[in-house]
Amino acid sequence: MLTQVSFTTEETLKNRALEKAKSQGITLKALLVYAMRGFVDGKIALSIDVSEEEPEVEELIFADKDINAKAKKLARLLR
Repeated sequence: MLTQVSFTTEETLKNRALEKAKSQGITLKALLVYAMRGFVDGKIALSIDVSEEEPEVEELIFADKDINAKAKKLARLLR
């Protein structure tokens, strides 16, 4: 049984993929079907790498006692 897949993408990406597929003698549909099969069969793997780097933090020192007290309270809540 066949089904239809429909999704949106950037027009320039679609056009570039279409042109590259044509240059290699296949249709865009064939490319996408092969990509799905390869992914399902484990021949194509995707991964997301999460950066473990600490973000840069700027330390501000306030002279106002009220602001310092509130900042300390906020810091305790965020721990």
